[in-house]
Amino acid sequence: MKVAYLSVLAALASASPVVNIGTIHNGAAPVLTSTNAKHIPNSYIIKFKDHVRHEDAAAHHAWVDALHFSTESEKLELKKRSQIPIVDDVFEGLKHTYNIAGSFLGYSGHFDDSVIEQLRRHPDVSNLNDLEIHGINC
Repeated sequence: MKVAYLSVLAALASASPVVNIGTIHNGAAPVLTSTNAKHIPNSYIIKFKDHVRHEDAAAHHAWVDALHFSTESEKLELKKRSQIPIVDDVFEGLKHTYNIAGSFLGYSGHFDDSVIEQLRRHPDVSNLNDLEIHGINC
């Protein structure tokens, strides 16, 4: 009786569909943030995945610069056409690159939301961290 019960249970378990639980990121790199720090708007530290070499990172940096420049140029052109005054939402782009041998390869910068979305979907990007200020008064 017990053997029959176990065999029915095994058959039911093998026949049940596999549940695939996805994430909200849909294949994009997550944006990590802390709850007890002051967030610096649109500023991020981007970490590469472990397989990325220094040469690949240099090519990625050039791609980021070109992407940032084209996005900013497009926004500036749209502002000129619509005659909207230029406000202080000019983004600085790539600021610093990091290569700490064997432990961290990445960069930081100040980017528009559309650039950030493309960075999140790049196959070499592991995650993005909000640039934050930590301290007693944050």
